[in-house]
Amino acid sequence: DAVFNQDIDMIRRAMEEVSHEDFDRAVDAVVSAEKVYVVGTRSSSALATFLSYYFGLILDDVHHLNVASEAEIFEQMIRIGKGDAVIGISFPRYSKKVVKAMRFASDVGAKCIAITDSPVSPIAEAADFLLLARSGIASFVDSLVAPLSLLNAFIVATAIRRKADVAEMFRRLETIWDEYGVYEKVDEKTN
Repeated sequence: DAVFNQDIDMIRRAMEEVSHEDFDRAVDAVVSAEKVYVVGTRSSSALATFLSYYFGLILDDVHHLNVASEAEIFEQMIRIGKGDAVIGISFPRYSKKVVKAMRFASDVGAKCIAITDSPVSPIAEAADFLLLARSGIASFVDSLVAPLSLLNAFIVATAIRRKADVAEMFRRLETIWDEYGVYEKVDEKTN
């Protein structure tokens, strides 16, 4: 119960602390970007994977950066430019790889969106837009429910801005999924 209540409190605080102006401008930056890069390491890699998956469905050119080494990050970002956006996700302990990726993107003129816990987070320095959500620690586990909730809102807001394209894409996907038997059908009467 204590963990659930802590998570509920962190989501509530994220709702109060996130800048609606930065949120809207971050959505605009992603929707108008030629390419979108998403980077997160350690426990934040799960968040980066989640965001990349859904953005990959609703945006044209999304790159989930593999962060095995710093050299690989720069190799994957070599074509980033002014028309692009990078989303860096990092919570304490902050990843140097994400910090360096954000600095590099900022230096080449890409729009930088930081998803982190504090305005003094090292990834906030390079950010054009700062989206705050606190992570907490329940025992030894990072609680990422508030950042995940923020990502859900970010994905939905982006999909709403691209409503017609997203609706058509999902119609096509449903047809493909049915035709190729991607998902198992469940008989609703027996459940």
